[in-house]
Amino acid sequence: MTKITIGVYKSYKNSGYRGHRQQTKKHWCHYFIEYDEYDPEYSQFGSEWVSSLKAMMLKRHVWKKKRFYCTDCEKIWESYVPAKQDEIECPECDV
Repeated sequence: MTKITIGVYKSYKNSGYRGHRQQTKKHWCHYFIEYDEYDPEYSQFGSEWVSSLKAMMLKRHVWKKKRFYCTDCEKIWESYVPAKQDEIECPECDV
């Protein structure tokens, strides 16, 4: 299983409570999807607290969910790709 990084954000550790505790600091939180190559239907969302150094490293490897269109078979599909990637080959016609 691989972790696909969705985002790295700063948030309060006690943000689940009704009110925010005063005089507390924000910490880095890593949001990801655990993706299984052998069973693509099985994927889980997860989050974890990370250090500031690891957060800067993870921010460089963020993936985005993008919508693609194939002009040959006229099919539309969504896929997670690295943030700066604009093209991907079609899963149906492999073009």
